[in-house]
Amino acid sequence: MRSNLRYPLAAVALSLGLAGCGGSDDNNSEFPDGYLQFYNGSANSAVTTMSGVEQGTLGSAAFGDATSMFSLDAGDVDIEFYRTDSDDQQVLVDEMTVNLSEGDKTLVMLTGDYSNPVFSEYTFEREDMVDHFRLFATSTIETNGSYDVYMSDSGAPFESANLLGTVTYQGFDEFAYWDGDEDSDDFDEGEYTIYLTAPGGSEVLFESPTINFGFATEYVLAIRESTGAIQDAVQIDLITNSSSVTTYADTDATAQYRIYNSLDGDATLTVSLDGNDTEGQEIALDANTLSDFTDIEFGDYRLSAQNADASLSFNNRLVTLNQGQSKAIVLYMDAEQKLSSLSFAESNLPQVYDKEVRAVNLVPDFVDVDLYFVRKDETIESAQFVLSSIDFGESKELSLPSDFYELIAVYDGNEDTQQLLDRTQLLGLNEEQNYIITIEPSTDSPTGYAISLLY
Repeated sequence: MRSNLRYPLAAVALSLGLAGCGGSDDNNSEFPDGYLQFYNGSANSAVTTMSGVEQGTLGSAAFGDATSMFSLDAGDVDIEFYRTDSDDQQVLVDEMTVNLSEGDKTLVMLTGDYSNPVFSEYTFEREDMVDHFRLFATSTIETNGSYDVYMSDSGAPFESANLLGTVTYQGFDEFAYWDGDEDSDDFDEGEYTIYLTAPGGSEVLFESPTINFGFATEYVLAIRESTGAIQDAVQIDLITNSSSVTTYADTDATAQYRIYNSLDGDATLTVSLDGNDTEGQEIALDANTLSDFTDIEFGDYRLSAQNADASLSFNNRLVTLNQGQSKAIVLYMDAEQKLSSLSFAESNLPQVYDKEVRAVNLVPDFVDVDLYFVRKDETIESAQFVLSSIDFGESKELSLPSDFYELIAVYDGNEDTQQLLDRTQLLGLNEEQNYIITIEPSTDSPTGYAISLLY
């Protein structure tokens, strides 16, 4: 059942975890309240907060994430949805009134373009189940977002899979188990594989890894596109009654990587990635250069790098690239002046309103560097956003709003003395990019160190 009502909003208090899936009898004794949860399925959205007009904040969800489930008194509940802008002001996204019924759960789902969002209500009765689960499905993909959903026991091929039904954009359907028993018509708990095809088609467009449906509860399967460093790949989210949403990529999805050569001068490096069953890739990368993203088959790879005369080199570093994942690889000089590397997964969240920034300390002289993100009306003492104690050869991540920032790298020495390593002009972290920030030695800086903003 779906509604696109949009009115003001209020909501509720007691958060239930995944284990809070009880049973119901004719008097709804196990589920005496109404239940509310929010899922963010808008691919270009900000972190969005659901709040009760009377009760206050009920939780926030980034794209592909959900709030916990809340229990409320049955009846009309007025709720608001808002984001927080770069000035820390709440911006109202929408408001609505949800009618909660005793024993029912309402899932409010955000879809569509965030500039003109759609908040839809999906309501179903909760059930007391033992060793069984129920499965609902929807699609958040607006263009060509309809799919036939097949399911098989784990280990069985697509040819043995069972057609559950067709899922459409903003539709909401409950699937029937193909092998119900005398105890229940619901799905048996266990391990399954999910396949997606075009409606009426037989070509598999998506195959999930083995999924363990191990709880006696209602699952909602949401089909969505990937965002962030990897764009437009189909993924599925499994939503339960907790804030923990599990995302699954296609088992045949490719990965991608990009490489940064932090060395100075004419230190061009030749970098290779070699897998056992896939053709290797090799690139030549000039000093202080970030490569483009490169697609590659998922798997475990041997990473090797060297300069022209092989005076700087390493071999056989392990880099794992999973399905639907993007990684950055940073090449740098370690404390013994030997060539080394580090890698990290890049954010898969939309980089429109909120930025997931990665900072790397490549300065061997200082093990704990603080990086401040200072806006025009701030100092480092009043700055709201800071990455503290970044060790040498370590990366750390920070989420901050799209805005202009002066980046200031500081080392806190003994006796509360601070050493300025480098500072930048005001820089706009306001493009839809995955940003990497490095703090590294530099012969061109008066301090001997420099901050680089890479994207």
